[in-house]
Amino acid sequence: MAKVSEKLFKIFVYGTLKNGEFNHSLLTNANNGFARYLGEGKMVERYPLIIGTRFNIPFLLDKCGRGQNVKGEVYEVDKEMLKKLDELEGYPDYYDRRAAPKDGK
Repeated sequence: MAKVSEKLFKIFVYGTLKNGEFNHSLLTNANNGFARYLGEGKMVERYPLIIGTRFNIPFLLDKCGRGQNVKGEVYEVDKEMLKKLDELEGYPDYYDRRAAPKDGK
């Protein structure tokens, strides 16, 4: 069993990190840190979901209130896994990580 750091973070994934998608193995590889699936989720706020680039990568546009309530999956991860996810996504150069409102608040 992987060692879990004290601090855990809840993350929402909606693209290639979802179960059955190309990058999901990153979340299931214990060498990358700890990750536990918590369930399906849906964003409270609406955003446009775009499939773009020559690799058909999904991403959200920063246009709150437009688009859809994107469906995805929620995971709990440790600091090591969060670091691996940030490396994959090119944070902070290619995407912005934000705290999501809970229960519409």
